[in-house]
Amino acid sequence: METPRSVRRVWRVRWWVRLIAVAVPLLTLPSVLRPLLLDGDGSDGVPLSEQVLSVALYAVLVLLAWAAFRSRVELADGQVAVVNPWGTRRFPAAEVAEVLPGVYGLEFHFTEARPVVGFAVHTPRFQLGQEPRWVDIARSVTGREPA
Repeated sequence: METPRSVRRVWRVRWWVRLIAVAVPLLTLPSVLRPLLLDGDGSDGVPLSEQVLSVALYAVLVLLAWAAFRSRVELADGQVAVVNPWGTRRFPAAEVAEVLPGVYGLEFHFTEARPVVGFAVHTPRFQLGQEPRWVDIARSVTGREPA
């Protein structure tokens, strides 16, 4: 029989957040491409500096969309993997003292180390209806109800 910690579970950024993260760059793409394709030298009133700024802002939007799809929290075989856009942290679930909601995401607290923040699971200020996702993750990682 499998124990709850041996089952592989993955929590990702919510689907509607990923949808918005893709929709915004797609909807703004014409406003970035139009000046570049129609006015490459800035002769029609769109200065090159503004075109460069538009491309830079668009690159940030694409980076945020990539971050929404990369970020996740995984639990498998007693190991937790927190995958953030800036890197991955792996640690045994047994070392986690508690899991709490934080400002930048879900915080995994240890007895002797600094907390690890999971960007994929944000905790809203209010919850409509169902139990917050962080409670399910805390229960799955620690094996007990969160405080």
